[in-house]
Amino acid sequence: MQEWTSDSLWEKAKLFAGQTIAADPDPTKFPLFASFTLEALGKAALAKVHPALIADPRGDGAPNILYAFGVPTKEPRTIVAKTIFARLVHFVDEFTSEDANACLILSERRNRQLHTGEVAYADFGSGQWLPDFYRSLDILTKFLGRDLDDLLGSARAREARETNARTDKKIDAEVRKRVADCSRMISGLTPQELEARRKTKAPKRGWALQQNEIWATETTCPACQSKGSLTVKHIGDLPAQIEDASIFIQSIFSPRKFECGVCNLLLMGTQELRVAGLADQVLRTVENDPTEYFDIEPEPYYPNDDYGND
Repeated sequence: MQEWTSDSLWEKAKLFAGQTIAADPDPTKFPLFASFTLEALGKAALAKVHPALIADPRGDGAPNILYAFGVPTKEPRTIVAKTIFARLVHFVDEFTSEDANACLILSERRNRQLHTGEVAYADFGSGQWLPDFYRSLDILTKFLGRDLDDLLGSARAREARETNARTDKKIDAEVRKRVADCSRMISGLTPQELEARRKTKAPKRGWALQQNEIWATETTCPACQSKGSLTVKHIGDLPAQIEDASIFIQSIFSPRKFECGVCNLLLMGTQELRVAGLADQVLRTVENDPTEYFDIEPEPYYPNDDYGND
């Protein structure tokens, strides 16, 4: 029964978590491995209470439950994801029914992706599920008495703690009203007035470094469709890609704040950005010169004028 212990399931969750981070920002593999991580971590939490909680109750004589108590069983089976998350609500105090539903959305999309012809992750941006994923990892890791840094690594664990807030109904209503008010204000302008505001208030640069690891990039305002400024934090880079004589680095950024100078819309934090559809991770590809990337000092070239004159 070693494979049903909380410790062995924790190690499996760590394996999947590493694969999840490695898959970021692939739109299919990233949420796919995230769903595997949640299921393994959820089983680890239930197995900490007792391995019987992850045993599939079906079968004549309940062989899987007997296996959880040490009785040898041929091909023991565990419970499905829906049951895992439903049971966690009863045994993990901080894990709510809202958390269970959020985890189930990932699992159901995984099943549709793997077992049907549907492209289940199409139009499923990271802003729709990543904060919930991070929050569930944080809750379950604490319940297990483990360290989130051990599961995700220190950099990504810090990112998880900063962006895992749950969106409540009050914030949802406030943000929607704020967007509607700004949109209504803009609709009262003439086309000439709107164009004038856009010329003077829109961001002047596509990307601008604000401070260490913090950048500003332009994106479309949800209220007035003008260009606004999205503040993002650098959280990691993909492996360098070499093409011809250049090196390309793709960096991953996490949104933190949005400001539109045209309609004065301001959104702060993951919760508000998520309501407005601006919480998806942002990617940036930068071309690098090999000599600068590898910090190489090119040797000077001195042509030999006498070459060929022997």
